[in-house]
This record gives sequence, structure tokens and C-alpha cells, in this order.
Amino acid sequence: MKKRGLLFAGIFFLFLVILYMQPVWFPRNSTEDETTEQAQNNPPATNLSYEPIQTAGFANWIGQDLDEFEESYGQPEESMRSGFSFTVNRYAVDGEFLEVNTEDHAIKSIKYLGGKDDEIEPFHFGMTMDELAKITMIYPNFTIEHQDASVDFELEEDDMNYRPLIAFDNGSFAILFFDQTHNESQLYAVDYLDSETLLKLAPYTVANDEAPYYEQEEDADWEKINQFKEQQTIDLIQLLREKNEVPTFSIDANLQIAGKQILSSFDQNKEDILTTERLQALQRIEQGHPGSFVLNDTEMTDLLEELEDPSVSGHLEQPVYDPSFSVLSWYSTPVLYDQLIRSDETSLGVAFSKENVLVLWKESEYQTEESESN
Repeated sequence: MKKRGLLFAGIFFLFLVILYMQPVWFPRNSTEDETTEQAQNNPPATNLSYEPIQTAGFANWIGQDLDEFEESYGQPEESMRSGFSFTVNRYAVDGEFLEVNTEDHAIKSIKYLGGKDDEIEPFHFGMTMDELAKITMIYPNFTIEHQDASVDFELEEDDMNYRPLIAFDNGSFAILFFDQTHNESQLYAVDYLDSETLLKLAPYTVANDEAPYYEQEEDADWEKINQFKEQQTIDLIQLLREKNEVPTFSIDANLQIAGKQILSSFDQNKEDILTTERLQALQRIEQGHPGSFVLNDTEMTDLLEELEDPSVSGHLEQPVYDPSFSVLSWYSTPVLYDQLIRSDETSLGVAFSKENVLVLWKESEYQTEESESN
């Protein structure tokens, strides 16, 4: 027994020596310590991909032949090439707005502003963001595969609140446009579109330069196309005013002419209006980088100086490939919404030059005199 006790004591002593001397004999590498600490502090990476919902409403028509669509909705009131590979088909619907873009007779997008909820199921006009959240999550990040390339884009806060993007299980998408006329924004229009059209319009921030872009058609009749786009823009702006029960703008022919002259002047003398940094930003857009360029307040003031008329204000943006899509986007943008739905007596002028647009507003003489007196 005594020998067993001594043996146990010896083994126990040896164990203690090995345990306490291990840090001395085998010091830990500091890099390993940092790696271990980072692994403990950083949570495992997650990949929250967007989840499509079941295809319904107009989303079923994306990618289909226009002839089949017209069997249900009739012939278009007007059709016009855009100058950028697609054709715009406008349909006459009382008090509503229905516009279909096609390429080689295949439906690329459908914009609808109306009152027939069955056309936009599972959504409905007047629905709130809280109601939308019961149908699907609002995802901030999307990755779309296009011609062996991955294009990543992100919805900013205003996009999430007023222009959320919904994916359908047939590969199409819908941009839901929410207004700002109520205490809680409500759905007023929907644009259904395929992935290529979504990427080319680039309404959201694109994280890389892999996105496709529209190219001008060489044989386009730009004078005719510009006139069509000007009327297209005016018609939708006026319809939105009617739906908000405010008087429509008066269309000023002189303002239209002035807009064309100013837009042409800007195109030829951009360096007189823009700083070097801003000019470089515009050039990147012109070279096909995704995004849009909008004159800021200071630049617009300088551009309108030649009019010598303080009652005129404006909005210049490029590129605008699809005017109706842009108007719907402006209507859900706080600053431009105020201009589009202003209640005073105002004249409107719209000028297009290919993918560039200038919208001008002119206050009535009474409004100008009242502003000066205040």
C-alpha cells in the first residue's frame, strides 16, 4: 500500500509539473491568438438572398408575345420606337395609365396606374408599406446574373420606403411606387419588368460596372422621338395631378421652345456650368456607367440665368430612357413631388434631346408678384 501511495504521489506531481510548465515549453503564437479571438468575436457570415413570390397579375405577361397581350387589352392607342432598342406602346384606358414596352414583339415591361386591383395581385392600389410587409419582406440587396456576370445593386432608404423591388418566381420583377400624399405612403403605380430592363434602367445603386446599358439606335428619327417623349412626359404628369385633384398645368409653347434652347446650350457648354469633378461624374454616366446625373440647385440657377426670369425653375436629368418610368420615380421623390403637385397656377414645359430631359415650371405673374412682395 505504501508503494502504491508513493507511486500515485509521483504521478500526480509529474502531472502538475507538465501542466504548469506547458506555457514555458510550448509558447502560443500571437498570430494564432489573434485569429482565435477574431473567430470568437466575428459572427458567422450570412447570405440573406431575396426570395421571390408567386407570379401574379401583370407579371405573368413579362416575356410573352405582344399579340397575345392585345387579344385581352386591345390595340395600342400609340406606338413609338424609343431610340434605345425598345418600342413604347400606349393604351387608352379611361382615367388610368397602361404602357407596355416591347423588344422584337416580346414584352419587356408593363407600367400600370389605375384602379383594377386584380391586375396587380397580390398588391392593391392604396396599400401601405405595413400591408406589403405582410406579403413579403422588403429586401435591400439584390444580385442578378446577366450574360455570365453577376450584377449587385442596393436599395437606399428612400427606395425601401417609396420604390421597393419585388421578385417573382418566373424571373420578372416589380417596382412598387408609393406616394407621399398621405400620413402613411400608399401604392399608386406598379412597373413590371424583366431583369435586363431593370439593370439597364439602373434605378438603384449598382455596386459594380457589369450592368448592361442602352445604346442609341443609328437610324432613329430623334426629332419625332423627342416630340413623342415630351408629350408622354406631359400626359403622365397631368394625369397624376388629376388624380390628386389639383388643376393641370398650362402648357406654355414659349417655355417649350426655351427648354429646347437651354438643353442644347447645356449640351454644348457643360464646362461653363459644372465643376471639373461634376463634369467627370457626368462623363462616366455618358460612357455607360450605371446611374443618373441631375443638376443641383446651384447648377440649375446658373443654367437658367440666360432666361433672366426668376419665376422659372427646372429639373435636368440624364439619362432618361423611359420617360414614364422617370416621372413615376420623380413623383415618389420628396423634392420633385412638391414641384409636380404644386397647387399654384403654373406653366409647364418639357424638352427632350435623346436621353436628356429638361422640365421647366413657370409661376404665374400673380404668384411672382406675391413672392416678391413677401
